[in-house]
Amino acid sequence: TMSNDSPPSVVRWAILGTGSIANDMVQILKQLPDTQVIAIGSRSAESAKRFGEKWGIPRQYPTYEQAASDPDVDVCYIATPSLRHPQDCLLAIRNGKAVLCEKSMAPDDETAKQVLDAARAANLLFVHGVWSRFFPAMQKIREIIVSGEIGTVRSARASFCQNDGAGSCSALLETGIYCAQFLQWVLEDPKDCGNGAGPVVKGACHTLHESSKDEHVSAIIEFPDKKMGSFECSLAHCSDRSATIYGSGGTIEVPFPFW
Repeated sequence: TMSNDSPPSVVRWAILGTGSIANDMVQILKQLPDTQVIAIGSRSAESAKRFGEKWGIPRQYPTYEQAASDPDVDVCYIATPSLRHPQDCLLAIRNGKAVLCEKSMAPDDETAKQVLDAARAANLLFVHGVWSRFFPAMQKIREIIVSGEIGTVRSARASFCQNDGAGSCSALLETGIYCAQFLQWVLEDPKDCGNGAGPVVKGACHTLHESSKDEHVSAIIEFPDKKMGSFECSLAHCSDRSATIYGSGGTIEVPFPFW
């Protein structure tokens, strides 16, 4: 506990990964008060040096392990390739660091549970970096729903399809996550806090790229209180990338970009 006269504590960050999203994140962190980016971890010394010199990060580590184990780091931002996210989150947690993990945090619920259980057992903060939840528009949508302005919400749908990157990664983990989180935000009970009955996938279909990664996914999800959600995501074709919430007394249209 600090008194009003105490200086604010500085939160010291390590960045794991040197891709484009890591560059974006460092730009933001450098604008925040009481925040320092002190370490960068990469899979090579050259990449760590290049990234560190670009952003003025003093500790440039050639491995993720070294960055995560730096004793002066408070928080690790996980921006490694997405299939590495679970192992790198666990690496940071084992080293006593709070974690902000870029989406998607895990390929399935069992793996996600392992990460969350580890953070809970270590009494460490874990945040999944789904930025939509922090947008004023999302707060406004929930205010309208709670107010009853559109009556009782019965269903919602979201579409996030773009002809960009099919085969390079999973459409479900790349764009589908935004659809799923939107449906959860508008259809789940905000007072539930994850303790009640969760959503259940009632039907789904997909097409695979020749790389074996899904390129197009559509699903129907049942929520408590007789609510239904549907979404479509793709990396092989385009959609209007919008969402709609349907109530007994009206609708809310969320245009591009809904996420």
